[in-house]
Amino acid sequence: MSKGNIYDRLWQYREAEEARARQQAEEERLAAEAARNAPPPELALDLEQNALRIAGLNLLIPTGFAFRRFETTLEFAGCQVAIGARRRCVAEGLSLSEAVDQFIEKLRQHHGDITVVRRAETLLAGHPAICLDYQFRVGQVPRHGRAACSHIDAADGNARQWLSVFTVIDPHIPQLADWLIAFDAMLAGVTAQ
Repeated sequence: MSKGNIYDRLWQYREAEEARARQQAEEERLAAEAARNAPPPELALDLEQNALRIAGLNLLIPTGFAFRRFETTLEFAGCQVAIGARRRCVAEGLSLSEAVDQFIEKLRQHHGDITVVRRAETLLAGHPAICLDYQFRVGQVPRHGRAACSHIDAADGNARQWLSVFTVIDPHIPQLADWLIAFDAMLAGVTAQ
C-alpha cells in the first residue's frame, strides 16, 4: 500500500482539518440557534425577598413582609411615567384569561371609559402571560396603559400568584414615544436572585 507523496498527505490533512472546522462551526451555530429559541426558564416568586433600587440606593424590605402592591412615578425628560405591580393569590381553577377579564373589569370600575386596544399572549418571568394595551381619560387628558399579567407559582410551594406589572403614560408626549418599547425590554429582562 502506497502512502502517496508528502504533498498529497499535507493536502489530505488540511482538507480533513477544514472539514472538522466546518463541522464544529455548524454545531456551534445550531447550538446558538437552539439556545435563542429555547423558552426562558420559569422563575418563581419568592414572596419575602423584596427590595427597591432607588437612584442607585438599595432599600431591602425586612424578611417576613410579602410584596402586595406598589405604584410609583418615574420622570423622564421632564415627563411623568406611572409604573407599578400587584400580586395576589389566584382562586382555584381560575384561568389566566378569566383573571385578565377580572382585571379589565376592575380597571373599568376606576375608569369607566376604558377601551382595550390590544390583548396578546406573551411571557413574564418565563411564564405564559397576557399583555394588555388600553386607553382611558383622566379628565380631558388621554392615557395609555400597558399591563403584563401572569399566574406564577410561589417559591415556597403555596398557591399560584397573580402578578401584573403595568405602566401608564400620556400617549401624546413625544419624549415618551419609545417608553412602551423600553417597558417591554424591562419585562423581558426580569431575573431572580
